[in-house]
This record gives sequence, C-alpha cells and structure tokens, in this order.
Amino acid sequence: MPDPSLLMTGRVLASSQLHNMMHIARELCGGQICVTPDAATFRDPETAPWLEKYYSVNDGWQAEDRRKLLAFARDLLNSDYAGHRLTFQLFAQSPPYANLAAVYRSFDWQETLRVVQKSAGLSDRVRPIKPGLRQAAE
Repeated sequence: MPDPSLLMTGRVLASSQLHNMMHIARELCGGQICVTPDAATFRDPETAPWLEKYYSVNDGWQAEDRRKLLAFARDLLNSDYAGHRLTFQLFAQSPPYANLAAVYRSFDWQETLRVVQKSAGLSDRVRPIKPGLRQAAE
C-alpha cells in the first residue's frame, strides 16, 4: 500500500489547484473560446471563406482544427459539463477540507523529526528516542 499521506497530499493539491488551472487555461485561450462561431457557421458558404482565412494560422493549423481545439477548450472550461466536472472533482471523494485533514491525520511526524535530528547531527537529548518508535538503520 502506498504511503497514505502522499496519496492524500496529491489529492489535496489537485483539488485545491484545479480551479486555478482552469482559470490559467481560460487566460491562455483568451476571448476566443467565447467568440468562436459554431461548426455550422464554419460550413456556411457565405461565412466559410472568411473564417477559413482568419482562423487558419499556417499550413499545419487550418481553421477547422483551430475551431475544434477552441470548441474542446470551451467544453472543458466554460460549459455546463465543465461546471459539473469541477464540482465532481472537488466533492466526489469528500470535500477538500476533509482531504486536508486526512493528510494531517496520516502524516508520520516522528519520522520527519527523526530525519531532521539525524540531518542536523543533534543528540538524543533534543528528542529522546522512545521505546516502540521506529529507528532508522544508521
């Protein structure tokens, strides 16, 4: 079984930073995810030439690929689905504060103190080793 403290720490980090990651992705896309026309407009004979001209970046990035990427970003960031997924990720495995509490409950404070004591070369007078606690091999 992996260290529960590490598992909980990853869960806390993901749930506490997900909304920031989504906001950064929105900033990178800019207003294009809300102003890009739908697929039907890209196929309309009257608007298609203009959209092809202004949405194509180069020979590798044609208008249709750019439209699909922006539609994908919109679906992941600004849709009803995106809001549902954000709420699901925040609360499906218990709320973020409960995950944070689990990190503190499962963290091995004795091992951390032992590593600091050993790394700093401190004597046992600072933190006497108590019977029953783990001792690392010297």
